Amino acid sequence: MVERQLLPKTVRPLLYDITLEPGLEPRLHESVATSDGVTSETSAPAGPPAGSPQHPGDTEDEDAAFTFQGQETVELEVLEDTSSIVLNALELKIHSARLNGVEAHSITSDPDAQTARLEFGQKFAAGTRVRLELTFQGILNSKMVGFYRAKYQDPESGTVKYMAVTQFEPTDARQAFPCWDEPALKSRFRITLVIPSDRQAISNMPVEQETVRTSDGRKVVRFEETPLMSTYLVAFVVGEFDYVEGRTAEGVQVRVYTQKGVAHQGAFALDCAVKVLSYFTEFFGTPYPLPKEDLIAVPDFAAGAMENWGCITFRETALLLDPERSAASARSRVAEVVAHELAHQWFGNLVTMEWWTHLWLNEGFATWAAELAVDHLFPSWQQWMQFVSTTFAAALRLDALRSSHPIEVEVARAQQVNEIFDAISYCKGASVIRMLANYLGLEVFRNGLCRYLNKFTYGNASTDDLWQALEEESGKPISHMMRSWTRQTGYPVIYFDDANMIVRQERFLADGGSVSHTSRVNTNADSDSNTAPTHWVVPLGMMDSSQPAVPRYFLLDAKQAELQSILGTASNASEQRWIKMNPHQTGTYRVNYTPEMWQRLVEPIQTKVLGATDRLGLAMDAFALTKAGILPASVALQMLAAFSKEDDYACWLDVVGSLGELGAVFASDEPSLRSQFDRFACDLMRYTAERIGWKPEPNEEHVTALLRSLLLGALVKHADSSTVNEARRSWKAEQDGTDRVPADLRLAVMSAVVQYGTDADFDAVLQAYAQAVMDEERVRCIRALGCTRDPAKIRWLLDWGLDRSQVKSQDAIYVYSTLAANTDSGRRATWQYLREHWSTFYQRFGKGNFLLSSFVSSILRDFSSEEAAEEAEAFFASIPDKERESIQRTIQQSTERIRANAAWRQRDMHAVRAWLAERCG
Repeated sequence: MVERQLLPKTVRPLLYDITLEPGLEPRLHESVATSDGVTSETSAPAGPPAGSPQHPGDTEDEDAAFTFQGQETVELEVLEDTSSIVLNALELKIHSARLNGVEAHSITSDPDAQTARLEFGQKFAAGTRVRLELTFQGILNSKMVGFYRAKYQDPESGTVKYMAVTQFEPTDARQAFPCWDEPALKSRFRITLVIPSDRQAISNMPVEQETVRTSDGRKVVRFEETPLMSTYLVAFVVGEFDYVEGRTAEGVQVRVYTQKGVAHQGAFALDCAVKVLSYFTEFFGTPYPLPKEDLIAVPDFAAGAMENWGCITFRETALLLDPERSAASARSRVAEVVAHELAHQWFGNLVTMEWWTHLWLNEGFATWAAELAVDHLFPSWQQWMQFVSTTFAAALRLDALRSSHPIEVEVARAQQVNEIFDAISYCKGASVIRMLANYLGLEVFRNGLCRYLNKFTYGNASTDDLWQALEEESGKPISHMMRSWTRQTGYPVIYFDDANMIVRQERFLADGGSVSHTSRVNTNADSDSNTAPTHWVVPLGMMDSSQPAVPRYFLLDAKQAELQSILGTASNASEQRWIKMNPHQTGTYRVNYTPEMWQRLVEPIQTKVLGATDRLGLAMDAFALTKAGILPASVALQMLAAFSKEDDYACWLDVVGSLGELGAVFASDEPSLRSQFDRFACDLMRYTAERIGWKPEPNEEHVTALLRSLLLGALVKHADSSTVNEARRSWKAEQDGTDRVPADLRLAVMSAVVQYGTDADFDAVLQAYAQAVMDEERVRCIRALGCTRDPAKIRWLLDWGLDRSQVKSQDAIYVYSTLAANTDSGRRATWQYLREHWSTFYQRFGKGNFLLSSFVSSILRDFSSEEAAEEAEAFFASIPDKERESIQRTIQQSTERIRANAAWRQRDMHAVRAWLAERCG
């Protein structure tokens, strides 16, 4: 058991009264002139080969030019006799501290523990209430954490301005005000902001009073008192905004705030938010408790969004849509992110996890509930099928590693929390919730959730509290079943012996080994279950060719079981044409069949007798089992080939991803093999791509637009000449002014002209980036530019990605992840660049920011040699411990993936080569 590093339990906060005055102009203009730049709408960045972009390293002086002043009064309950107070504070200078009028005679800070100690020299008795008064100063930083500044341009004058924004989850409220920054220490908050007269202020609650300070004309905006809430959910934003507004059926005011002049881009998000807020109010059986809900687009934002109660902040690409410029994929993303954050208003805000060990109670539930809500709003989007190919698939990929972690993972230090905002907390959490909801039935499950929310409203809860509520509602042993999924690392592969109707479970591992196999992974203290043999309580299901529409379900609570005795039937598998386990992929496990059964399952994929989700599940399992060395390569390749007439977007999303993995591991460094592989990929996709075509039909389905974009982009990647030629023709028409490439096709078209076009084409895409008025288009341009095969341009882009006068810090990840996924040479160049500029990456993205993990994992993902794994381990061993602490788990997972890729390449290279030669030679 990991010991949590918590604050002393001598006092408890009851009410914070906080006044903050952010300085939105630099005190030293010359020292911050190039900091966190925003691209001009009209001027293009200097492109290659004119020279390398500039990327001055982050310095303390840059941030020190922007500060804020603060004062607060905290009402405290004294729990134990004490003469001192320890609270959280990071990068704050506390000027004074008084407790019930007694001045602190010493104020000391501990940057490593992120605390401050206030010594008063006088005891305060347990059971009393006291008032702590503090004055302090902090940095309005540029790192997208804590209380920070975001840069934007005035739409009329074009001048650069700053807004002040908060991002406190998980543990960064302590960078804005001294506090008890632990989720269980809920309190009420009264926020006051002193701001320039031309700015607006938004916080969790409505404005209570707004006055003008006579001394300097600044506005003093005071907000209503919040309900009980955790510090990480406090929020305040200062800037210039327009907004669109609506009301729910229950009377809650909902606004979407945008930068000046683009309020119309918030219309779709507003419509979603109004409907989803009402849907969750009914579904959870608990009214939304605040009088308003604001959704705010922020120009510099590290995450997708943050669920601050009543004041949700978003990256612009997760909130804004333009009917003329936005792709169908952007529409999906906005709906999903809005629904996810609104689900948090109940799961996370109203009822909060008692410690970060139970983070998944927030993120897993919000991920699952978002799918539920979007499916309710847009039933034709086939949301649950896409869930399987995205969320479910991501969970199974990460959790197949020895270096994975349980859903309930112990967290000791604040610096470690960011690492568990990963596919286990979000995706596996959502997947096991979906499995449980399917097992209990949605109505019983919903009633259990309502019971849980009613019991813990405005309080804190643990995972076991949820299981108890569901157990009371259903009468089933939920705790016994679900602890096997949340307290153990990994998930099972079910071996199905159809001849004898026997099922057997083992933990599935990406390297194909057993749990007792000695691993090179340096597991953490919380991961004893990474090596312990175990089993899961699995809600198994099966369907067969005799009654494909009538699945049968049973509970497997053992290592092995005979199905005939469980199902009470004497049916013999030999009489059946095929049997498919895990109907609709609702169970969080993989299935391995006998060779004969795998062969029988090809036809129902080709003929679509199996539904799309089940076709998808077979492809996912076959591919993963092949990567692990459990199945021969021919099975996975044959499964992929069976999708040549597929028409479902979710299936193609998985097939295209599998083709990408195969190409990266086997064909990235062998031109002849690459040619054969590309031919196979293009032949596989061509029928469906030609059927859909380039031009959308009137009123076509949303998923059809997604599929067109996916397949044309994949055909470009795999060098299909007709697709590339049509893309270049479309781009030329746009450059000539005779036509415009539709939003859904812009990424595929720009990728084609960058990869196969001229220097002029590259410069034109760079110009399109400079002139883009939406972040959605800027990201498309970045991803297209990263497709270049020109070594000089790759080197230029590597520098350009860190030039904050050209690329927002939030968008730098797209530069490096795209280059690393491009070619073998691009991947090696990007990895070399990360090592050479590590200090800059760490300073900008590693201090309390989860983005550093994303850089490491995306850059290392596609390597496939033991040498690369050892090189990565050696480099990260050479950096200081404090720089490695927040990414230690990511390093372990990345090197384990590399070794799994290397083993797969060594094991199956001959078989893949032979199969492609026979098919495409």
